[in-house]
Amino acid sequence: MNDPGKAYLDLLFKWNRAVRLTAFTDTAEAMDRGYRPSLAALPHLAEGARLLDLGSGGGFPAIPLALERRDLLVTCCEPSREKCLFLREASVRLGLDLEVRTVTAEELLRTETRWDAITVRGLKLRRGVLRRTVKALNPGGVLLVWSGGDRAGHYAAWMRAEGLEVSEAPQAEAGVVLVAGIVPRGTPPDGPRGED
Repeated sequence: MNDPGKAYLDLLFKWNRAVRLTAFTDTAEAMDRGYRPSLAALPHLAEGARLLDLGSGGGFPAIPLALERRDLLVTCCEPSREKCLFLREASVRLGLDLEVRTVTAEELLRTETRWDAITVRGLKLRRGVLRRTVKALNPGGVLLVWSGGDRAGHYAAWMRAEGLEVSEAPQAEAGVVLVAGIVPRGTPPDGPRGED
């Protein structure tokens, strides 16, 4: 485990005693099922990408991605004030420049802000939220969703229905699938479908 990764997981479990940040029971499990699977997003992220992480919770995948790629401009969206306090402390302690927003995904997606990448892990997406997420991406942007079971297949189908180019990568050790949907370049600014 690299030193920043170890420092992050140590801080995560220290806070987890008081604030429920993760269901992982120890740092080895958190590394294998949280940290390493987060890094599967790296090939999908352009240099200097503006990344929005929805439902950041304890920081997966936002913090591992920010630690591994200092060029990323990462915004964490998390409605829990306690979890946002953790994310802000982790940002300071780990020397990151995370923007942490105490807001729901639905509220943040109503803004006009556009992103190069949006990540989702540990947040169950409804069809309408997924559609708004797609509309919040720039042309060429990517939606990255870690999910298990039947939901991964549903998300992939929904992304295709929204006009995204979709790939699925099972991550057996983590028990999840990374579903990646790319907004085709040349897509109009109101999103692939242009309707809500």
